Amino acid sequence: MKSILKNSILILTICFSITAVLAQEANNDAVYKKLVKEYTLKSDGSYSFHLYKEVQLLSYYSINRMYGETFIIYNPDYQKLKINKAYTVMADGGRVAVPDNAFNKVLPRYASKAPAFNDLREMVVTHTGLEKGAVIYMDYTIQNAAGFMPAFMGNVIIPTSAPIREMELIVKVPAGKTLYYKTLNIRTAPDIINIGGVTVYSWKFKHVDAAPAEGQQVRDDIPRVLFSTTEDLMRVYFKFVNQPAFTYQTNDKMDTILAGIIDDCQEDELKIAMKIQQMVANEISTYSIPPDILGYRARTPVEVWNSNGGTQLEKAILMTSLLLKANINAVPIAVIPTKFYDDKLGTLMNMEEFIVRLNTKKYSRLYLSPTRVRAQNLSYSLGGKTLLILDGAIESLKTFDEKDTRSVVRCGGTFVYEDAKSLKGNLMSEMTNGANPYFDLLQDSTKIKGLIQNAKVTDFEFRALNESRTVADLKVELFTSVKSQSTYLFWSIPESRQGVNSWHIDYMPDKRVTDIEVPGLIYERYEYILSMPGNYVLVTVPRTIDIDNDFCKVKITLTAINNDIVIIRELEIKKKVIPATDYADLKSVMDAWLNDRYRTLVIKKTE
Repeated sequence: MKSILKNSILILTICFSITAVLAQEANNDAVYKKLVKEYTLKSDGSYSFHLYKEVQLLSYYSINRMYGETFIIYNPDYQKLKINKAYTVMADGGRVAVPDNAFNKVLPRYASKAPAFNDLREMVVTHTGLEKGAVIYMDYTIQNAAGFMPAFMGNVIIPTSAPIREMELIVKVPAGKTLYYKTLNIRTAPDIINIGGVTVYSWKFKHVDAAPAEGQQVRDDIPRVLFSTTEDLMRVYFKFVNQPAFTYQTNDKMDTILAGIIDDCQEDELKIAMKIQQMVANEISTYSIPPDILGYRARTPVEVWNSNGGTQLEKAILMTSLLLKANINAVPIAVIPTKFYDDKLGTLMNMEEFIVRLNTKKYSRLYLSPTRVRAQNLSYSLGGKTLLILDGAIESLKTFDEKDTRSVVRCGGTFVYEDAKSLKGNLMSEMTNGANPYFDLLQDSTKIKGLIQNAKVTDFEFRALNESRTVADLKVELFTSVKSQSTYLFWSIPESRQGVNSWHIDYMPDKRVTDIEVPGLIYERYEYILSMPGNYVLVTVPRTIDIDNDFCKVKITLTAINNDIVIIRELEIKKKVIPATDYADLKSVMDAWLNDRYRTLVIKKTE
């Protein structure tokens, strides 16, 4: 009897599990019935990538927008594509082969305005016989030439935009060769077997949920597998940095333009660096081509200059070359999530971004982007990253870690209201660290006028202006922030554009399944006194909101004292990553901070 009961419970558990899985799939546009990614290294150094997928279509959106076509990008100079199978099994079981005219080679979109990379190709496979319930079968292989990549390596993300019933990641290497790997955010270990002189590593996954379509996810938390047959980073690193591009050569035309920049900036190192960055970022086109499709190759700075465009890596090298020519100590940097970095794993596929680090006599460790001009040193946004110096002249790997720093935004002021055309006052503005647009203000101090919304700055004077902190006294007019309706006035209080407003968060959903990562740690405070004539009264109900938890806090007070209205708004984000389980704590604070009822005063004229 007990045995029968146990079996019944087991059957019910399995049934409930299957029902739960099917219910989860039903909420998606498609489901991968099977997905196989297979990497095979041969003894001559060449290797292949094989992909097999079975995708069942569950909605018209999946047919028309998501899975009706398969896009395969490859580099014909080093890679050969072979389509093994491509057909559809319709809902009634009928099989429809993909016709020959449904295979079309095009230029990848990211290479469309990049003449130097117009040899790249994208195979667009248009699937036929599509309907709800149909299953797409796709099988192809990309053969890579020996020497195409600095090493046999991979970075495989497990979740996709649709749930997966069954997935297998297979890596095959010749017997006697060791595969070094790192699994992140998953506990699955590979099965390892030897078959016919080949060692096979196989990761198997069942019922993988679709990747949540939520903003501000912690990208480092996405399950993935990193692997390489190179036992340490140093070996593949030196293959990478010993390219001719890293010799930082310039030509006469580059030198002439650079000399003009140095003269214009009167040999001020930071201003020279700013001008060089603006030229490279704004006047040299950026090609958003992933480095792996190019085999982590970079053209020389002269080639990039002559073609007036380059990848992010190439522009970082070009910018470094110009800075060095201007006698500014500079070096390109690879930005790697610290969670991915491992000097015992020989891979370059954990590099997410390339920037430039420079040292001047006045400043140490400034980080600049070669593709976008920023208002501040990038060091304030690099917390949680490992910064790897790219320099073939060094004898060992050199890395740096920048810590998360809290930014401060403070505004305080007194304002006097006389009539609808006269609302003026004095305002103090303080901005520190990542919220301080120092580079912008250094080049054009009048930009301070545009940093306060709901106020027109008519005059200003700096108390402090340096990289870590800017303090300014502002004279402001606020009548443009007042709207009148009958005998009522609606006043939107002044706020800094450098605070949480710069995050552009206007709405927060009720629930969230992934951890959320905010742009940074910040403390923001506003303290204003508004003096009104005796015939005006505050309609907005005085209130106090005070929420304080482990991750953030908000305090808002509104009081009326005689004819003065005192407004205090205070926000602090204490941690950069908030777990999904504590999302409600963040939402309650942000909902209060963003609520227009607490940012706009309603005032009534009584006579």
